[in-house]
Amino acid sequence: QQQARQLADAYLPMLNPTDFQLVSSPLSRAQETAIPFQEALAIPPIINTNFAEVPSPGIALADRRNWLKALFAKKITELEKPQLVWRNNIISGIQSLEKNTLIFSHFMTINAIVGWIRGSKKVVSYYPNYCSITKIEKVDNQFSIKKLGKELTTIIQ
Repeated sequence: QQQARQLADAYLPMLNPTDFQLVSSPLSRAQETAIPFQEALAIPPIINTNFAEVPSPGIALADRRNWLKALFAKKITELEKPQLVWRNNIISGIQSLEKNTLIFSHFMTINAIVGWIRGSKKVVSYYPNYCSITKIEKVDNQFSIKKLGKELTTIIQ
């Protein structure tokens, strides 16, 4: 909550509330990060399942860490169907945006976007920190990374 408030304090002065929209993953931690923006601007976030965290169907919570560790080492071509559909939905979601958008999402989701723009074959090629901001620009349906957010050292080892 403190990180989300600090993020809003730093970025709200730069935003024109009539010029953008808020979009959030359906997961509560992403929605909670959006709250200071929502409250200050009176703009409710649009909940968009395209920007949810990577699905792990059939993986027990106790096994998720090891599953994620293995996923970090994979290439896009090695993804299983649920994860490939998830990645393709993220890309479709980004491509469909028509106005400036703040997206509140997750580590793997940001990796899917950054990797796609960079043309990376890796599932994970970037380690965004909590409440970091990655700026992406879309001009004539061409995407570029304007700024990567602060990186962290992952705890999934």
